[in-house]
Amino acid sequence: MPGRWQHRGGECPRGVRPRRIRRFVEPALLLLLHHTPTHGYALAERMQELGLDADPVDISAIYRVLNSLEAEGMLVSSQDVAQSAGPPRRVYTLTEEGDRYLRAWVEDLRETAALLQRFIDAYEAHREAHDTGPEDGRADGA
Repeated sequence: MPGRWQHRGGECPRGVRPRRIRRFVEPALLLLLHHTPTHGYALAERMQELGLDADPVDISAIYRVLNSLEAEGMLVSSQDVAQSAGPPRRVYTLTEEGDRYLRAWVEDLRETAALLQRFIDAYEAHREAHDTGPEDGRADGA
């Protein structure tokens, strides 16, 4: 049907999309690397710690972001030659520049969270004031 698209829970009305924060993989990886240096596959597995298991991120997308962050000086990587089996893995480490970038991301996310909360509060106040009848939130039922 035109104007509709599918998601895991069924069809969504036009313009409504599941919760996604654009480019959120970037600060998520930076935060995970802030804890400890690690390789890309382990980072992908740890994304669930940040609530990103509902919409898993493709491993190739994670490596693209890691490569981009490394090119921008936010991370450095090295080969892990100490592992016992298989080819050496590339281990990523956060740089001082990456730490500053993570702090900037956190501040921006705080501002975004405050904006979203103001929006939700305004919506809830409107709903309470107008005591809508139908579940779609429209008082006229249309």
